[in-house]
Amino acid sequence: MPKIGFIGFGEAAYNIVKGLKGEGASDITAFDKFWNIEPQASMIKKRAEDAGIVLSTSFGEMIEESDFIFSAVSANLAIPLAHESAPYLKKGKYYIDMNAASPMTKETVCEIVLKTNACFVDAAVMGPIPTYKHKVPISVCGNGAKVFMEVFSKYGMDLTYMGEIAGSSSASKMFRSIFMKGFVVLLLETIIAAHTYKVEDDVLLSIQKTLEEGTFHEMINNLLTRGVIHSQRREHEMDEVITTLKGLGVDHIMSEATKHKLKWCTDMGFKDYFQGIPPADYHMILSAMDELSSKKE
Repeated sequence: MPKIGFIGFGEAAYNIVKGLKGEGASDITAFDKFWNIEPQASMIKKRAEDAGIVLSTSFGEMIEESDFIFSAVSANLAIPLAHESAPYLKKGKYYIDMNAASPMTKETVCEIVLKTNACFVDAAVMGPIPTYKHKVPISVCGNGAKVFMEVFSKYGMDLTYMGEIAGSSSASKMFRSIFMKGFVVLLLETIIAAHTYKVEDDVLLSIQKTLEEGTFHEMINNLLTRGVIHSQRREHEMDEVITTLKGLGVDHIMSEATKHKLKWCTDMGFKDYFQGIPPADYHMILSAMDELSSKKE
């Protein structure tokens, strides 16, 4: 039975711990710096009681008594906490950084941990923890990732191995966020603009029909490969969109960004490179980008 410790016992740690306890993991402790500071202390104690774990009052003792130490705080604390944890880490311990930090931050944390001879795991959460609890999809990498998967897969965790290089998992999460966060605000700009003419439902229905044409891969492949070929025409079309939004007094920052990216496609010369014919696969765009970029250097 692994000895598990959590640094930080906020919403994320609480839900994961509750899930692990339900799967039979019994030796779990947590330390939160607000354990005796109100108003946070009351909530932390309530969560600990509900999850059925004991709160530690000593940061160092919690780490020393744990085999697997989860850092579940916030991105800005990832590096300071790694430094603070280092004196208590040693060979045989696994330090799992679950913070939504950049790959560069995870690489720095990894360096700190490896100097102690402990193993490091970069764990990037790919979904809402309150919804899935311990079963939330998590991408893991680092020199301790394989062992971590072997141990915690038995407790129902949904883990995907991304290799031994620290930062790969968090890079994947960061780049996924470009779409997941960007898609939300793009939709928001769309329906706000459409609402000025009370056509938001019609616009969304039209978008739905387009997105449901074929499989997901077929859809994105078609959008990308045709998009880079017709970027100049669409760039001019976005000028009309922006003019319309300005006239309506609607914020148009996402439309401006769309025009900017379309201009980048035009300036790269994708249309000439592919002789005006959409490539068969979007990976060909990436290869063309590398080739065209090297010629411009």
